[in-house]
Amino acid sequence: MQKPIETGMLTVIRGGCEKEVSISNVMVGDLVYLKSGCPIPGDGLFIVNSGDDQVLVVDHDGLESTADEKTPFLFYGAKVINGNGRMLITSRGMDTVLRELMNKVSNTRSLTPLPAQLDKVGATTQIAGISISILILVVLFLRFMLESKHTNKNKHSAGLPDLRNTTATKGIIDIIEKIVKKPSGKISPFTASLTILLVGIQEPIPFLIILATVYWRKKMFSCKVAYAQELLASVTVGSASIICAEKLYQPEIAMFYVGEENIQKDCWVAGIDICVREDLCQCISNPILMQSVPGRSTEDPLLTWAASELGTDMEISKQNSTILEMKALSSDEEGSGVLIRKVDREDGRYEQRLHWKGPATTILAMCSHYYDCNGVIKDMDENKRGAFKHIVEGMHSEHLKTVAFASKKMDFSILEENDLILVGMIGLKSTCCTKITNAITACQNAGLKIILASEDDVSVLENIAHKCGLFMLPNSVRLKGEVFGNLTEKERMDLVDKIGVMGNSHPSDRLLLVQCLKKKGNVVAVVGTRTTTSAMLKEADVGVAMGIWSSEMARESSDIIVRNGNFSLLASLISHGRCTYNNILKCIQLQLTMIISGTLISFITTVSLVDVPITAIQLILVNFVVNLVGGLALLSEPPTDELMQKPPISQTVPFITKSMWRNIVTQALYQTSILVTFHFKGKNLLGISKQVGKSIVFNSFVLCQVFNLLNSRDPEKKNVFKGLRQNPCFYVAVFIILILQVSFTEISHIIMDYGRLDKTQWGLCLLMGFISLPIDSSVKLTTSFFKIHPLLPNIIGSTSFTPSVPAESTVSTILELPLMVAGENCESTT
Repeated sequence: MQKPIETGMLTVIRGGCEKEVSISNVMVGDLVYLKSGCPIPGDGLFIVNSGDDQVLVVDHDGLESTADEKTPFLFYGAKVINGNGRMLITSRGMDTVLRELMNKVSNTRSLTPLPAQLDKVGATTQIAGISISILILVVLFLRFMLESKHTNKNKHSAGLPDLRNTTATKGIIDIIEKIVKKPSGKISPFTASLTILLVGIQEPIPFLIILATVYWRKKMFSCKVAYAQELLASVTVGSASIICAEKLYQPEIAMFYVGEENIQKDCWVAGIDICVREDLCQCISNPILMQSVPGRSTEDPLLTWAASELGTDMEISKQNSTILEMKALSSDEEGSGVLIRKVDREDGRYEQRLHWKGPATTILAMCSHYYDCNGVIKDMDENKRGAFKHIVEGMHSEHLKTVAFASKKMDFSILEENDLILVGMIGLKSTCCTKITNAITACQNAGLKIILASEDDVSVLENIAHKCGLFMLPNSVRLKGEVFGNLTEKERMDLVDKIGVMGNSHPSDRLLLVQCLKKKGNVVAVVGTRTTTSAMLKEADVGVAMGIWSSEMARESSDIIVRNGNFSLLASLISHGRCTYNNILKCIQLQLTMIISGTLISFITTVSLVDVPITAIQLILVNFVVNLVGGLALLSEPPTDELMQKPPISQTVPFITKSMWRNIVTQALYQTSILVTFHFKGKNLLGISKQVGKSIVFNSFVLCQVFNLLNSRDPEKKNVFKGLRQNPCFYVAVFIILILQVSFTEISHIIMDYGRLDKTQWGLCLLMGFISLPIDSSVKLTTSFFKIHPLLPNIIGSTSFTPSVPAESTVSTILELPLMVAGENCESTT
């Protein structure tokens, strides 16, 4: 487990002596001096002197609490935001509450549908390859023994060598030479077939999966709005069946004032001077300079707004600024003052600057000057102060939460609360925006269940669910975390699928919820920001940390980080995860068809003691073309609305569906039958040479794979050309394959004396490849006929889903989110 706060120095009393030690070296029994800005280095007790009313204000995961004589408990991971005092360390390291929670996390994650099924496919492929190789070995060896017995009475002339008066090694070598070579000295079909099987059966699927996940991870996160830390996380999120979240929305910026001017959204950057914008961004970004969990609920949307709308680079802010002092507001209101040392942008010198942030009415009382939009500092007289109060009252009348920012250049380390410069004022609107509502609707229509679980009261979570359009089933259970934790194992497993809201819950209760959901066979995605959600994020099949302001420990425990914390992007990630999964299935269908048909052709021709028509070099070329070029054509298929109309991918459903097996078997049998038949009879029928016949078989085999690219675009639909215009990479891939094939044929004729084909023979190859299209359509049509007429015997079935269909506008809105546009500006849509 990563340590959230283990750097910095603290003053402690150890063994009766006062000394400076690093946070990582604090020990149980140490008496630690705490002041504003100090992290809590372990679990312990706040020491209150007799007759003293001293109070320590701490922040833990964005929640303020006080430590005093009545509630002296302090926990690892928190940070002091106001007050001074001492604490006695009672537990450190693995004995802290947070570490004990992390120890409850399972050591290994269960394989999600894709990795688990890939393991099964890979093992089956390897077993099949070994079995066929052994079968060929047995058949050819028996035929060799029979032929050597009857072709010549002299057993040493053409059969087995005489081992008398020879060394054992030389005799064995002679036997092997007899088996693997023809009498003419050329390589026998046995040797060629083993080479072909080695190349053809070698599992290309891991490379294919890596290719797919890297491609889509780059495309999904091209706008740098989100980042996947695990390679398969971008695919696993598409398999999610349940989403556990603390909250679904954040307040959004409704009004923004600099001076007396209301800055409209399209002028948030261009409408204010750069010095005002930088000062404002510094005020907002100060929480990320803290090494523990940054601020509170108000700061989350402000950080998002500063990063996405004002262009604040949080990493540069962290590098150029250092917190010197920190102090909470004297009142009980949410707000704080921070004294920082930063590098001046002009001359590179250090300067100290004081920033205050809090409710507008409180901050206004601390200001004597204000910035206008042009960056000019003006006096705030009583008339101006009255005008600003009127602006604040107007925002309050519209039920907006006001936040004001003030700053001042300082030459000494005192957090003054007067003579400040008002930088700006913001009005926050706590409503669920349309994008998030659409995202929730799309997720629910896609069969995903969303569970709200946090320390908030059950009624609060129900209100959030209602505002965001989160549909609760009539039998959904709303309960407290304590109730869930006190149930027996059997009662929990019976109840867990019905839970819609779990309020008043501790981190251990929420971790137990995730573990029970996974035991029921669900693929669980957890959305969180706080250190206390780290255990859930780590336990989940895919953990999603929302926002760059999320705690360091939460980010390290997650698989995906959504930088701006926008929940609506999660629906887009799920859509693209499903797209990646489906594209991988298409590639596997294409790959298995090629492997099965190539293996059958090699097997039949080898056991018949006929020259193998497809050599090892040629099969290597086909593998290269199908895996790399053809695979890219299928992997680049964009998401469709239909992906979010299907239920989640079940772990119990076969990886290769009935529809896929139907297509694979049909195409493999067609390719094998027509190419083997042509290899045996085609030379005599057309009056062509042996080398030309082999070239026709090989070229037809490649062209069958090209046309099978089209068939693989959709295992279910008869019209495989639908949506082809949306994927220009497909045309490029087909063009490259044809150019490579023609070039290889011509070059091999010159270098390796392969047969050259004329126009008629090329047309024959094209025809044999093209026939796979009507065969695919006719088989799918036949299957559809049996589905439509249920009274008829369902001879050929396929796996399909029948979910509820959402409004097209909802799905389209999700798929048009800017996250998914590769190579384009992040504001554009697909």
